[in-house]
Amino acid sequence: MHFTLPRWEALPDLALYMDQVLLVLNTALGPVTVGEGPAVTASMVNNYVKLKLTAPAEKKKYDRAHLAKFLMICLLKKVLSMQEIAAILALLEADSLAAGYDGFAGELERLVENPEAPAGADCPAAAAAALRAVACKITVERLLHEKNP
Repeated sequence: MHFTLPRWEALPDLALYMDQVLLVLNTALGPVTVGEGPAVTASMVNNYVKLKLTAPAEKKKYDRAHLAKFLMICLLKKVLSMQEIAAILALLEADSLAAGYDGFAGELERLVENPEAPAGADCPAAAAAALRAVACKITVERLLHEKNP
């Protein structure tokens, strides 16, 4: 399965309203949410803000940082609790959110292609383990969907 996430620089660099955010997120996550309905809804986004996983929108608009965090949250929630996701996000954005997000995207893509690949050196151990779990979950879902479309 070929799966890619947009890199930090490819995420829209302008403020987006909720409907635009949902379009970007659901388009990016579509390949790994086959048969599940939308990957993210407005209620989910609002809950992530309420749980302080990301900052609130400014004047009802979301930026690149919000999109990156929402993408990571939506993927990690396949296998982790919200409390665990908060801890992984803190690890990933320790240096910078842009670098952490790009590292997350690259490592997840690599593991989806080959779930048995060794952990990448650039990723904290807990984040690498979480990404391997996400990659395995995506693989199981894909195999089940192929068998029972």
